[in-house]
Amino acid sequence: MRIIAISLLLITLNLKAYSQNRVKQIDSLVKTRIADYELSGNVLVAEKGKVIYQHSTGLANTASNTPVTPASAFHLASVSKIFTSVAIFQLYEKGKLLLNDPVKKYIPELNNGVVTISQLLSHTSGLVDFQILERPYLQDTSKIFTLVDIPVAINNDKNAFASAPGEKWSYSNTGYNLLALIVEKIAKTSFPDYLSKNLFKPAGMLHTYINTPLIKVSDANRVTGYDYLNFAPWVLQRADSLRQNQIELLHINGLVGMGNVVTTTEDLLGFDRALYHGKIIKRSSLDKAFTPVRLNNGELAVRGWKNTLSYMGLGWCVLKDTTYGKVVFHTGGMAGAVTAFIRNITKDQTVIVLNNVTQRSTHNTAMSVLYLLNGGTPQTDKKSSANEFARTLTKYGVNEAWARFNTIKTDTAHFYTDEREFNMAGIGMFFNNYKAQGLEVLRLNTVLFPNSANVYDSLAMALAESGDKRSAILMYQKALELDPKLISSLNGMKKLTAN
Repeated sequence: MRIIAISLLLITLNLKAYSQNRVKQIDSLVKTRIADYELSGNVLVAEKGKVIYQHSTGLANTASNTPVTPASAFHLASVSKIFTSVAIFQLYEKGKLLLNDPVKKYIPELNNGVVTISQLLSHTSGLVDFQILERPYLQDTSKIFTLVDIPVAINNDKNAFASAPGEKWSYSNTGYNLLALIVEKIAKTSFPDYLSKNLFKPAGMLHTYINTPLIKVSDANRVTGYDYLNFAPWVLQRADSLRQNQIELLHINGLVGMGNVVTTTEDLLGFDRALYHGKIIKRSSLDKAFTPVRLNNGELAVRGWKNTLSYMGLGWCVLKDTTYGKVVFHTGGMAGAVTAFIRNITKDQTVIVLNNVTQRSTHNTAMSVLYLLNGGTPQTDKKSSANEFARTLTKYGVNEAWARFNTIKTDTAHFYTDEREFNMAGIGMFFNNYKAQGLEVLRLNTVLFPNSANVYDSLAMALAESGDKRSAILMYQKALELDPKLISSLNGMKKLTAN
């Protein structure tokens, strides 16, 4: 008996040590991503509903210097689509609709009578994305679109369907707008009210709601979304203050079904538990949602890349890699919010990462956390030497930047060198109050890619803007030696030699 007791004790100690090691590895990964300016927000990891790791980082609001906390609420972007899927399945369970029903049955004003509800859920309808709103927007640039505008825009656009329904997978936010409209038509209530009554409250999600430019909810815990300067990621800019984000965050963001759910990591964990315990949807419905769909040719619909390569279910992605069990998930990305919600339904594991800075590597971080949780290794991508040079230059000066570049330029295992990225970094710096640094990056690009006319053209443009006419002419001449028909150099040269 004593031997058995000792053996059990050793097993317990080994399991505890293994668990502690996993948490340390996850913490190390998270802190590395924070140090690389790739993470600002909340991370939560749970097993069987028990939180084993939680970390908050960054600022919820830079103006007030308010830090992110576990109570911070984030826009989920496209992770919101899983709630639309659940809403559809709730109506399916009540006999209010069939998954293979044509959408036109519930939205009679829609001309297309072929596309089905399940095809909208799986992004296999052939319906394009928000391109259908380009013409209506140009007709009224003050308009904030709502659900009723979607069928009209589809009917008025001859290119609204890029392929036949069921022919291929193609991501469509507008498809989820139609799904939300179906919910409204059947339930005879607004989509936000439906989710609040039938999903959020039953799941105990007390800090979850829909927020749009037309549905403004006051919440002191809601974080502000930020973009960053690629060459200086520590410089945060409110995403809604940038002109390039205006259409996405104002005019299109009046829509629901595809996004705009705001929640916390703890509420998402509560949602996860509600799914396991059948509080808001039956297990049989989840099984349907988690089953990969087949295209017309019999092949499974596939989406994603690298370690997120997955099949498409009905509102959920199903990870192709089953090494650690069956993993279902959804990710989201918009200006000022990048998110990931991952569930290993075999082992009852949950990974939630919510970021309030537009850093697309958030998805890689979340999936890497899942792999570490199961004894695997995180996926690491090569870093851009352009970003490394530009960021070092901005923060520490030219000598440090060159020293750093000379260290990494031959390290092809961890860094890659791309002409376009150096060009974008240099121009971006030059026109964002880092003129001297931008010129330095553009000069380096001519050394790295001496046979490219474009690098001389970009440097010439910056030199001309800075008043160095003589050097600009020399660079334009070099660009035209390499490409005599380069229009931008011809025009630049003409302008400088006109007087």
